[in-house]
Amino acid sequence: MKQLTPVKFALTFAGCFLGAGYVSGQELWQFFGVFGRGGLLGLALAMAFLFLMAVLLLRLADRTGIDEVDRLVVCWDIPVLRGLMSGLELVFLFGIGTVMTAGVGALLQQLFGLPTWVGGALFAAAVAVIALSGLRGLVSAFSISVPILVAVTIAFGAVSLAKNGFSALPAATYRGTNPMMPVWWVGAITFACYNIFGNFAVLAPLSRYIPDKKTAYMGTGLGALLLLCIALGVMLSLYASPSALKAELPMLSLSSGFSPALGYGYGFLLLLAMFGTTLSSQVALIDFICRKSGKIARRRPAAVGVCAAFSFAGSLAGFGSLIGTVYPVFGYCSSVFVVLMAVHYVKARRSGETAAKA
Repeated sequence: MKQLTPVKFALTFAGCFLGAGYVSGQELWQFFGVFGRGGLLGLALAMAFLFLMAVLLLRLADRTGIDEVDRLVVCWDIPVLRGLMSGLELVFLFGIGTVMTAGVGALLQQLFGLPTWVGGALFAAAVAVIALSGLRGLVSAFSISVPILVAVTIAFGAVSLAKNGFSALPAATYRGTNPMMPVWWVGAITFACYNIFGNFAVLAPLSRYIPDKKTAYMGTGLGALLLLCIALGVMLSLYASPSALKAELPMLSLSSGFSPALGYGYGFLLLLAMFGTTLSSQVALIDFICRKSGKIARRRPAAVGVCAAFSFAGSLAGFGSLIGTVYPVFGYCSSVFVVLMAVHYVKARRSGETAAKA
């Protein structure tokens, strides 16, 4: 694969986070929207934290020459700790695929009345086939889908703001309904931690294709800005039309309320977002496993099929329930390893560690 430009990396970085929960509004509402205007502050905090942690990860990979995520995050040669980190990363990558598969089931049921299990099964099979293409296909997919998602969600937010003005924004609240995210800043940090942790295994290998520090900073900054723009578009739309929150996919319900054609169009965009995120998690999951086991690497297609089958089975639990439970739990667990990565970066910087020495 060729070296990435700042724009190319920005689109790839943003695409890694744009799944069913994010673009549909379900995830953004549970982590930010429930706090009213306070959620907007939480959103800004989360994006700043994502930018900081992603740059730190990329610079650490460049400085040390390491792109194996367990060694990159845990600087000490402690097998138990590295094994725990690897296990949690694998479970979370699997969990992301499961949530996205559930999201597709909900999407196809909401649009076409297709049973959720049928839509989920078809989607899991399609992702399993394309996951064999690796990182190159991932970058190409995000280069197409992310600009479209940014434009559409910003347009929705602008229309909602033009129709309702800032009066549509609720007052700031300081406590949420989910006991795992009682206040806005906990929701923001939890959101950032599980998102960056879930993409460790994607971003670390991509560091090989980032030519310099400028590309890392500019690409990550632009990617975080794109994520912020999409989130603002979604949240402003839902603030103006809170009745849409009754649906599993609120933004799809909102767009369908404007016109059936718009609903189908937004449904297609949601499908693109879910496909991209599921693909990135599947590619990272299989690559990680194959690096650790030559036996599994020789049976890569079978491993992809097994992962897809288990993701489909887990998706039957339901989309909204998975987001409200799986993501916060992983946010708390992954925060430990986010801190360990920061410790490794400080240690490497102080010791003058470089790729040549690694």
